[in-house]
Amino acid sequence: MSGGDPEAAREQAVAWLMRFHEGPIALEEELELELWLEAHPANREALASIARAWRMAGQAAEVPELVAVRADALKALSQTGRRAPRSWRPELRHALGALAACLLLIVATFHFYPRGETYRTGIGERRVVLLDDGSRLSLDAASAVEVRYDGERRALRLLGGRARFEVAKDPRRPFMVMAGDRMVVATGTAFSVELFRAEMRVVLYQGSVSVLEDGPADQAPRHVPLQGDGRTPADRMLAPSTALIIPTGASAAARLETVDTARSSAWEQGQLVFSDEPLGVAVERVNRYSGASLAIEDPVTAALPVSGTFNAGDTEAFVDGVVTLYGLRKLRRGETLILRAPER
Repeated sequence: MSGGDPEAAREQAVAWLMRFHEGPIALEEELELELWLEAHPANREALASIARAWRMAGQAAEVPELVAVRADALKALSQTGRRAPRSWRPELRHALGALAACLLLIVATFHFYPRGETYRTGIGERRVVLLDDGSRLSLDAASAVEVRYDGERRALRLLGGRARFEVAKDPRRPFMVMAGDRMVVATGTAFSVELFRAEMRVVLYQGSVSVLEDGPADQAPRHVPLQGDGRTPADRMLAPSTALIIPTGASAAARLETVDTARSSAWEQGQLVFSDEPLGVAVERVNRYSGASLAIEDPVTAALPVSGTFNAGDTEAFVDGVVTLYGLRKLRRGETLILRAPER
């Protein structure tokens, strides 16, 4: 019995929920459960809390960390006779504690994000940071990532710009990157996340990730749906050398694009490579390397496709290229250079 120990109560609550999941419980187990619930108020509170997290995390249950930890917990539980034991074996305590932490963390990270250390780059600056667990963080120009590590979590937030993450394996501590109201969950993988005004992009270099989106506080985080089929989680189709593009907006469907990973990571070597990118997206990237910002005011011009390779910071060459290609007009407004469609 828990005797008021919150950690032990939480572990036992997870074990009971897993036991319920396996099928009907025997009369002896019903009596054991009732005795446990009556033993201390913390037990009843723990069962209610974990049940709520279990229900809310149901749609997120395929993230790598939950799959691995749940498998460990099921294996440990089966070794005890597939029932909640009175005495807890060390391997079961470890597995159940990790599962409880993951269930709560998936939900809590959306609604509570403690402040941590922030890494930033200025205009035209790039930076590589080796994190405490051995993961590698690469920041594009004019970008910022907030990092919060503790004993149970590796929680990061992309505040703006673009960052690449090469994740050190640690199945017991989820690696979660928040960007706006979306979350990317990974384990032992490499990917980048980029924020624009109108969309978010996730490029997968190796491994796999889950991409979840927030919703009301009393509902589960859910997989971002795939464009054209709102029932298919987009991340199920996200393979290495593929980008997931998610428009800004609640419950917006995502689309997939094949990418050349060498070209898509050229920014780490100081080059901007565009392959049929919308001009609006290209301009946002160019602005990270230039003190004189570019702007586009109409959506038709912003949608024009751009291809080519440019040295990061060489804004003049980029402007000359797109102006020549499309006959765009240039209008100076203070420090901003506005690109407009040609007059008809």
